[in-house]
Amino acid sequence: MRRTELKLFLRACRERLTPGDFGFPADNRRRTAGLRRDEVASLANIGLTTYVFLEQGRDINVSAPVLESIASALRLSEEERDYLFLLASDDPKALPAPEYALPVALEVMLADMKTCPAFVLNHHFEIIGVNPAATLVWGCRHNPEALENPLLQMFIDPERKVFYKNWEEIARHEAGYIRGHFAKHMRDAKLAGMIDELLAVSADFSKFWAQNKIFQASGLETSVEINHPTLGLLRGHYVLLSPFGKTNTTICILAPDPDTDTGEKIFEALRASNANM
Repeated sequence: MRRTELKLFLRACRERLTPGDFGFPADNRRRTAGLRRDEVASLANIGLTTYVFLEQGRDINVSAPVLESIASALRLSEEERDYLFLLASDDPKALPAPEYALPVALEVMLADMKTCPAFVLNHHFEIIGVNPAATLVWGCRHNPEALENPLLQMFIDPERKVFYKNWEEIARHEAGYIRGHFAKHMRDAKLAGMIDELLAVSADFSKFWAQNKIFQASGLETSVEINHPTLGLLRGHYVLLSPFGKTNTTICILAPDPDTDTGEKIFEALRASNANM
């Protein structure tokens, strides 16, 4: 699985480059999109056979300096470089134990976020904690008997395309987040099964997955525009954070745009809801 993903990733990165940007002639005689393999090898100052075998997914050992040279030649982002190193590594990682409950301190922090909807995902993208603001905005809840998976719903629930005004942008980022996360846990059968399900039922996910875009959780921000049925238009940014020492847990926060009334809408709606309880 890892070598197959490495093959697809390297090819996608090579084909997106423009030969003229590197001083190579761009003419109609080229039979492939982007750079040729020999051009990448030349830019990386490595042997052609080494690069060809690596892109073919063959089981070869490649040193860190060689991978650095390839990353530089392909003009990879920092996230893409990390992904390349993950895929090229043959060091099997232990599967993380699933998280199904939150530390009390994290529960208190979530509850105290009055204008920022937030939920917590385990490494299977299942909700294991949620604050009242998130329940107000998304309707999501923490049900230990049937854990919700918002990333799965993003692609299989057609109403999400109406709910999110910029659905395509968010969905593309989520597909890239799933890809980057899966590279760390390729031996996890449940994650692999979720991806197989999405590839089978969602043409949109298949399209984004084939683009080989990578997004890591730490610090990721995505613009969000929500057509909420009762609160109207909400604007903000998704911020994904990993608690210190918890690599198998991600906090997902919707930070309201300070130039809009989104935070005020959420706060007032929560206050009205509490008053009616």
